[in-house]
Amino acid sequence: MSEEKRESTGWHLKKEIQVGHLISSVVMFVGAMLYVGDIKKDVEVLKAGAAAQAKTDERQDGATKEAVNLLREQLRAMDGKLDRLIEGGRR
Repeated sequence: MSEEKRESTGWHLKKEIQVGHLISSVVMFVGAMLYVGDIKKDVEVLKAGAAAQAKTDERQDGATKEAVNLLREQLRAMDGKLDRLIEGGRR
C-alpha cells in the first residue's frame, strides 16, 4: 500500500518528445529571431535618421544665425539714421 501511495504522489518524467512541443518551440525560436532582427533593422534606420537630422539642425542653426546677424545690421543702420534725424531736427 505504501508503495502504491509513493508512486501516485511522486514526480514522473516521460523520456519522449512530443511533436507539438517541438514544433511550437521551433516556431517560438524563429519568431524571436525575426523580432530581434526587426529591432536591429529599426535601430539602424534610426541611426541613419539621426545623422541626417543632425545635418539639418546644423543647416537651420546657420540660417538662423545669419538671419539674426542681418537683423542686427539693419537695426544698427536704422539706429544710425534715427540719430541723424534727431540731430538734424535739433539744429
